[in-house]
Amino acid sequence: MQQGPSNGDHTRPVKVPIEDVLDLHTFAPRDIPSLLEEYLAACQEAHLYSVRIIHGKGQGFQKNRVRSLLKKLPMVASFSDAPAHGGGWGATVVELKRQTPMASPEWADFVDRVEQGARAMDSHLDRSHTTQFVLHAKELLEWNRFANLTAVSGLREMAEKQFLDTLPLVPLIPNGARVLDIGSGGGFPGVPLKVLRPDLNVDLIEASRKKAHFLKHLIRTLGLQDIEARHIRAEEFAKEVQEEACRYGVIVSKAVTKLHRFLDQALPLLRRPGMMIAMKGIAVEDEVERARLKIKSEALSLDTKAYQLPFLGIKRHLIILRTT
Repeated sequence: MQQGPSNGDHTRPVKVPIEDVLDLHTFAPRDIPSLLEEYLAACQEAHLYSVRIIHGKGQGFQKNRVRSLLKKLPMVASFSDAPAHGGGWGATVVELKRQTPMASPEWADFVDRVEQGARAMDSHLDRSHTTQFVLHAKELLEWNRFANLTAVSGLREMAEKQFLDTLPLVPLIPNGARVLDIGSGGGFPGVPLKVLRPDLNVDLIEASRKKAHFLKHLIRTLGLQDIEARHIRAEEFAKEVQEEACRYGVIVSKAVTKLHRFLDQALPLLRRPGMMIAMKGIAVEDEVERARLKIKSEALSLDTKAYQLPFLGIKRHLIILRTT
């Protein structure tokens, strides 16, 4: 990239600094499109994935121009206003797409296990799906060191117990449904479900602040749209979501609580007709029996879907409850 002196007679090379802040005030407007692309590509190569672009407040022209450019760059996952201490309206925070570590044998094995397992479960995954799964798993491992997101720590176990375990949900959910994941934790099942079904509008709620922060970070990292995470308990959320039109057509939860408790949390948030799906292990009879009175009083139809994880042989159940 070249930047010339004020008289325009000569040009000299400009080295783009590879750090997490780029101040555009020292560059000519005509240089900004190529500068921005070079800078962000270099940051991504240097594994800097969260960067700040200072464009100034002014009348908003430069900000709008920068954001228009960001929308076209393939390495950009998302962007938003900087916090007040970081420039506020005069700066934009850009989250770059993470480069996947698929080249290493460990991650190649993870991808192979997910793809083979999906075929064994009569599901099809594109490479775009497994790429997102790799990014999700990588972030989960990094955050798990201090946020205690999941007890599943090995990649092979994670491939099966977390990602492949989401696959039986996919064909059950209607096109374009509004889905709520209660107690999403490390993002399961809501985030893989969104990756596999981009037509869905997904909300994740989580009572743990650390886990909710991770979910928000994960959504930005994967560059997902029409999905949001909130730090809130289901009971508090129900006080906000009182209008029928604001409720959810499908509510899911993965082994967060007992079935009768899940129904107490989900029913106030459910649109009618609607569907609730509880992801459970092999033993479900006692939970169903304990929830029997609630199921009857709410006139819910009950169905169970049994399946087995392909490599570990673990038997699992989906408990599916529908309202009319």
